[in-house]
Parts: sequence; C-alpha cells; structure tokens
Amino acid sequence: MGQQPSTLQPPKPPKAASGNGTAASPTTPSESLLGPSTGPLAVTPEKMGTADVGIIGLAVMGPNLALNLLDRGFTVAVWNLETDACVKFVEENAPKYGAHKIVGAATYEGFAALLRRPRKTLILVMAGKPTDMVIDNLLRVCDAGDVIVDTGNAHFKEQTKRAELVESRGMRFLGMGVSGGAEGARKGPAFFPGGTRSVWEDIAPIVEAAAAKASDGRPCVTMCGVKGAGSCVKMYHNAGEYAVLQIWGEAVAALRSWGLSGESVRQVLALWKGKGALDSYMLDITMEVVAKEALDAEGGLLLDQVADVIGSKGTGLWSVQEALGVGEPVPSLAAAVVARQMSMARPARLAINKAIGAERLANRTSSGEAQTALVDDLYWAAYLAIVASYAQMFAAIRTVDKVFELEITPNLPRIISTFRAGCILQGALLEPMTQAFTADPNLPNLLCAFRKEVGLGLPAYRRTMARLMTAGQPLGVVGASLTYLETMATPSLVDAQVVALQRDVFGRHGFFLLKDQKVPRTTEWPAMIP
Repeated sequence: MGQQPSTLQPPKPPKAASGNGTAASPTTPSESLLGPSTGPLAVTPEKMGTADVGIIGLAVMGPNLALNLLDRGFTVAVWNLETDACVKFVEENAPKYGAHKIVGAATYEGFAALLRRPRKTLILVMAGKPTDMVIDNLLRVCDAGDVIVDTGNAHFKEQTKRAELVESRGMRFLGMGVSGGAEGARKGPAFFPGGTRSVWEDIAPIVEAAAAKASDGRPCVTMCGVKGAGSCVKMYHNAGEYAVLQIWGEAVAALRSWGLSGESVRQVLALWKGKGALDSYMLDITMEVVAKEALDAEGGLLLDQVADVIGSKGTGLWSVQEALGVGEPVPSLAAAVVARQMSMARPARLAINKAIGAERLANRTSSGEAQTALVDDLYWAAYLAIVASYAQMFAAIRTVDKVFELEITPNLPRIISTFRAGCILQGALLEPMTQAFTADPNLPNLLCAFRKEVGLGLPAYRRTMARLMTAGQPLGVVGASLTYLETMATPSLVDAQVVALQRDVFGRHGFFLLKDQKVPRTTEWPAMIP
C-alpha cells in the first residue's frame, strides 16, 4: 500500500487496567506529554476533542485518505513518527481546509487528546511490527470503547490476534483492507472491514463517506465478518488481482508473439473492452502500458525497456498457502504467484537459456484473416481464464471462512458488489457474479453460473492453448485456468485413479471404490523394489 516503514515509537508502560481487564478511565495527559506548546503541532484546548477521526502514517496512503476525509467535511487529526512530515502536511493543507479542520500532534498523548470520543484511529503504516508498535502505543493512550482500525495488507490470522488483544483491553478493533492504491485513497477506495461488530455503527459514517460509490450510488464497503474477515477478503482480492493481471500479461505476450505492434495490441484490447464483458480497470491499465513510449528518448516502447521482474507483498502467497491448507484447489492463483517468482529468477533464466539454447518456434501470421481468428480465440481464452480465477478466489474464501469461522459467506454477494468501484478488481464481470451468488447462496462454484459462456468459448480456449504451447509461448495462469475448468468439470479422473493405486502399491495406503467411498480397501501387489 506504499506505507511508511518507520512509524515506530518505543511504547511507554501501559496504563493500569481496571479489575475487569478493561482500560483505565480517561486521564488528562500533562502538558509536556502533549508535545510543543506552540506551532502547528501544538495541542491547544480549543483543538482537544474536535477531530472526528485520526490518521497515523503520512507516507503515501495516509495523506491521500486524510485529504479524502477532509473533502467530506470531517475534522482529521494526523500523527507521524517524522514530525517534519506532520508539520508539512498540516501547514500545506490548513489554508484550504482551515486550521481547525486539520490538526496534528507530535506525541501519541497529544494525538489522543485531539480525538473526539469514542476515538477512531486509522493506521496506515507498514504491515507487521510497525503496526504492532503503533497499536501498543494506542493501547497506552486510548480508553475503553475507542476504535483502532488497521488498514495494512496483513494476514487474517494476525488480524484475529490483534482483535483479541485490543478487545481484551476494552477497546474495539477493525482489520480493514483497502483497494485502489494511492489514487483510490484520494478519490474513494473500496474498503473491506472485519472485526468487532459493534464498531460498525460508530465508524460506518466515516468509512462510507470516504469510500468509492458504485453506479447505483452505494458505497463500496460492507462489514465482511468477525475477527480477521476483512483482511481475509483483502488477501483473496489481491490473489485474484495477481491472477487477472498475469492473464492480461500473457494475452499481451501472445499478441506480441504474433507480430502485433504496441499500438495494434492496444487496438485489440480496446475491441475486447468494447464487447462489454471484459471491460475493467485491469484491462484499462493494460491498454495504457502496451503502447507507452520508451523513456529517455530511446525510441520504441517502454514495455521493451522495462525489466521483466515482478515484485509482490506476500498476500498472494498467503492466500494460496491458506487455500491449500484447507484443501481448496487454486491452481490459477498459485500459478500467478509462481509467475512472479520465476520473473524474479532472471539470472537463473538467462543461465538456463544460454545452457540449453531454447528457441521459440516461428509464431507469426501475415494473413489478416488468420490473425483475426487467432485474436478471436484468444479473447475467449482470456475471458474464461478470468472467470476460472474468480471461481477459485470465491471458493477459497468460502472454504477458509468455514474453517476459521470468520462469518464471511453470508455477506459474499454484498462483498463482491463492493468491488465495483474504487477497486483494482472493478469490472463488468462482477455484476453477473454478484447476481449468481445472490440468486443461489449455495452455488457449488462460480463456473456453474457461466455455463453458456463456457459452452461458447471452450473450443476457442483449447485451440489457443494448443497453438501457443506448440509455439513455445508460456501461459502459466491461462493454462492453469484451463486445467482447473477441465478438471473440475470431469466426473472421473483417470490420473487420480492411477495415483490412488500407485500409493497402495508402495505404501499400502489403501483406496476407495466408486461404489463405496466410506470403506477403505486394499489388495495384493507383487514385490516391486529390486
């Protein structure tokens, strides 16, 4: 999320808890603890208790979300470890919004004094230890009933632990994912909150005001569930994002391998966008990058200049690990993570290429008619690969929810609808997906709602994979998505039958018969080890 790495301040000894384990009653900090007595960070009596919400962390997301809230009329308190950044933010924005609307503090005690009770604080710092240290300090200066909201890209299990800690002190906690990046934070992102249910009535007016609004005017936020539910949704949102971005990357690679220029690729993508179903933010940004001119007046395309390495922040990997841990197959999400890891292994790729001299087969077509057929087939490959990736994403959310009791599934249709604006995943396909889960909350799999599209596009999908694999063009996520679609629609898997018996041969693990899958069986096998 572009958060700052250093919002740390060693926590002071916590306030003594009352006999029931909740935070002590409110106290008034001494003047020295409030910070400087003059200047933009002076916590003066007329400022105390006036801020509707507090923002901790002024790197990228924090300032943008603060400005978003100021635009909506809220009074905002800010705090940052590097006080110069806090001073600068207050001084730069006070002329526009008024010194009484944007207030800052140099200490946690001063920050807490600025907030109206129950205090509501949004944490926008780097996930992990920096977040924990901020929470420690807030527990030290806040009181029972106050609200702490962590917006970082955190693992849902960590957010569950944080919720338990904060609630044990009589305060309330939300782990709230944010989608939309810095631009979304400024204009209106999608929010995914989860945690203490009683928080919502206090925090909803603020979060709903700051959120993006869908075409029907509804804010792109809903309470996802309890404990770490919000962060769980954000984890799988990110995993789906990994997959769909990679699908568009693979589609562009295929088009380039057929000899299309950057501008021609952009025109093809624009044509697909015009069909409606694939219209989306991720397609838009793909169209933006494929024809971007090179930097430094070198000529050509930026696409051909940029290093072929992809960074990540861990949420995609966590999502795959948790899904596989609860027995939910997510091959497209896993392939997207692996694609990023293989991109990072550039030195090894270059060494292997040099050693084995792998050469791609000629893959170009000069016939306009032939090229049109290839492009039409590739459209369906991209379409169904995206649907299959979303199917895995939603299946994983429901299975993880069932195992960890996050209470997400009843809210799933509304959660999907919050992806419609201000969000990386926003796109036309979300509407039929929302309708599918609304019409049948027990839908076995999202693929079941796209029966017509699978029937229309599957032959083209298969042709695309055959052509590109023959030509040596890798399609990790597109290929994994086809495997998922074909496998999940196959009633009897011969390869699984073979492996089940292989395990019985070498390990006497037993197997089940189709006619009775409750009683394990085994049989006699000859000695096979020499």
